[in-house]
Amino acid sequence: MTTSFACLMRGQFEDAFRANPAGLLLGLVCAAFVPWCWLSVFYARTCWIQNPIVAAIVVLGSISVVAVVQWFVRVFLFSSTGGF
Repeated sequence: MTTSFACLMRGQFEDAFRANPAGLLLGLVCAAFVPWCWLSVFYARTCWIQNPIVAAIVVLGSISVVAVVQWFVRVFLFSSTGGF
């Protein structure tokens, strides 16, 4: 995931996706999260989100699903032994 973050910071989106799609998604979410936090502090309420707990569960759950699917694809489809 650190390789994906490093490629994302350099603007190499294709390399970041190739390194780890979930890392790219997490990096983009974190990049969007920073200005959202500043806006929420400025307005003294969470902007555009009614229930932040549900939003966090949906976002982190989605990233986790992407990570698990990507892991299964790499282990079972692209490994030389075909799995365990």
